[in-house]
Amino acid sequence: MSILFIACSPAHGRICQREPMKYCPSCHKTYPGDYNVCPADQTGLQSSHEFQPGMIIRKKYEILARIGIGGMGAVYKGRHVTFNELCAIKVVNDSIAGDANFLQRFQTEAVVTRKLRHPNAVRVDDFDYTDDGRPFIVMELVEGRNVGEILQAEGPLRVPRAVRIATQAALALGAAHKLGFVHRDIKPGNIILTTDELGQETAKVLDFGIAKLRQSVGDTQSGMTMTGMVVGTPLYMSPEQFMGKKAGEEIDGRTDLYSLGVVLYQMVTARLPFEGDTLYSIMMQHMQGTVRPPDELVPELNIPPALSKVILKSIAKARESRFQSAEEFIAALEQVGSDTPSSVRVEMPLAGFSGAAPSPASTGSQDVKAPPTPQPIQSDQASITPPSSASVTLQSPGVTPAAYVPSAPSTQPPLPKSAAQHVFVQQRTFKARNILVLIGLCLALVVIAGVGYLKYRTLQRTKIENAVVESLKNATSPAVRAAHIKVSVSDTGEVILDGVVPSMVDSTTATSLSAMVAGVTRVNNRLQVVPPIAPPPNVNNTDNSDSLVNKGMASLDAGDYTTAIDCFTKAANDPNNKSAKGLLETARRAQKTEEELLKKRR
Repeated sequence: MSILFIACSPAHGRICQREPMKYCPSCHKTYPGDYNVCPADQTGLQSSHEFQPGMIIRKKYEILARIGIGGMGAVYKGRHVTFNELCAIKVVNDSIAGDANFLQRFQTEAVVTRKLRHPNAVRVDDFDYTDDGRPFIVMELVEGRNVGEILQAEGPLRVPRAVRIATQAALALGAAHKLGFVHRDIKPGNIILTTDELGQETAKVLDFGIAKLRQSVGDTQSGMTMTGMVVGTPLYMSPEQFMGKKAGEEIDGRTDLYSLGVVLYQMVTARLPFEGDTLYSIMMQHMQGTVRPPDELVPELNIPPALSKVILKSIAKARESRFQSAEEFIAALEQVGSDTPSSVRVEMPLAGFSGAAPSPASTGSQDVKAPPTPQPIQSDQASITPPSSASVTLQSPGVTPAAYVPSAPSTQPPLPKSAAQHVFVQQRTFKARNILVLIGLCLALVVIAGVGYLKYRTLQRTKIENAVVESLKNATSPAVRAAHIKVSVSDTGEVILDGVVPSMVDSTTATSLSAMVAGVTRVNNRLQVVPPIAPPPNVNNTDNSDSLVNKGMASLDAGDYTTAIDCFTKAANDPNNKSAKGLLETARRAQKTEEELLKKRR
């Protein structure tokens, strides 16, 4: 993400309230905010602060879809109505569109940027204002992936491809620097890879002049007085950018070459030379930190030491120690390309390759093991490495590359995309033994995973079973605590209760206690209810009741009314004992009388 840091203090300013743009839902034409009805078809107009798909801007550009949105505005995919050509339309947002100073700078930047006509820079085609007064620029629509997306998907790039991308980006920067432009926001997201008419991969640099416009936003921000600012993306910013230097003598083309050097470092290593957890730590790394050479950081990627030296020079702290111009940087990259060993050169098919048989001269050169005699390049553009069946090597303007020699099948393993992947890279030709080893590893992983899962399920079942048993042991019902209940748990968390309980209430209690345990999904109650067997009738029942009456009377005389009532109650169950019931009433009255006396005393 690009950032704009502003150190400011409140000052007088103004806020420009802009009426939303009106558009016709029938013909899709746009009108100023004071229109209410479409003059063409008398349809009621609708209001919108943003472009809507189907809108026709200035009777020339049809809005197809929104591509992205940022701090300065939004970018839309559009179509020129007359020429039927696709384009990209960038419009500023309302918060800065009301600033007359910014609008003047925006128009000036668009006019100057239009002069930058380079195959590796996005072309500016038009500049105009919307019906509600917001400026917009029309640019070449570039479809493809940016370098950041490619690094995330593929890992580090091979050296020739990375050098080619950096060379093409430097060519665009060199052309801009000659026009007085300093990009100031070179990063992987602003270098997009597309395909040209010949099907070859081409790098294009985006957003020329946008960084300067970001600064003008800060310079003219309503209610702000500028005291210092930083424009750029921290991970790729030069030391002088962090110091808040302004364009001119303090920030020039060497700032862009620094950022491009950081991008090249990331392309060949998939790492950043300077990292940090905070913005301050990142800034200090760029201003004072040391860099580990790429060839030492990831030696398994076979990065040429010469390329490491070029990268380190491009990201030197002092501007005087860097490459002084884009042309000097390109020449160093070309030298690396010409010195790159064949083992690290790209071998990718060339788009549109006819597959014709080689000429006798080229056929004879296939047996030559020594480096072939260099031949001059006929093209003035860097050779691109697109998909194909032929082997191509890096070529750039001014380079004298080796003549094409069809390569024999490589005996080297494919270049890994990361250090971690290096361990698992294998030869392209797999033997039966490799396949058997791979199958064995897969089976071992399956067995280990299965055993681990079974062990986990067993532990879960044991945990639930112990919890249920503990809950039953702590039941309030003595019958449940005394009952011998067998607990088992299934893999699905179902609890099965087996055993005998004396009553249905005890069975229900056991079910409820089991269901309250965590992890139990269902309770299968298979408990049997067996009431306790009553004792056989006692032949000495009369003697027993009489003894109970005697015991109760002794307790009554002693004032133990509770024991007396209990004895008389049991004796009254004997139908032959007529006196027990009367004695029971007497004991209850005596207990009640004693309780009343005690209450009065209190």
